[in-house]
Amino acid sequence: MKRSHILVPKPKSKFQKVQCKECSAENILYSHVTTTVTCKSCGNVIAEPTGSIAKIHGTVLGILE
Repeated sequence: MKRSHILVPKPKSKFQKVQCKECSAENILYSHVTTTVTCKSCGNVIAEPTGSIAKIHGTVLGILE
């Protein structure tokens, strides 16, 4: 019995490469963060949790697959 007609759901969350506004360092973070994320270099806040998709305080350079 073939089950090719059954669709597998894809996750809506993903990992993102984000550049800090202050020091231009690149950080990899999850799109649905649950805690405040700070930059590894300078310590500024990069992402804040909102309950679903995070509020990002930087530039998103790309999405990692």
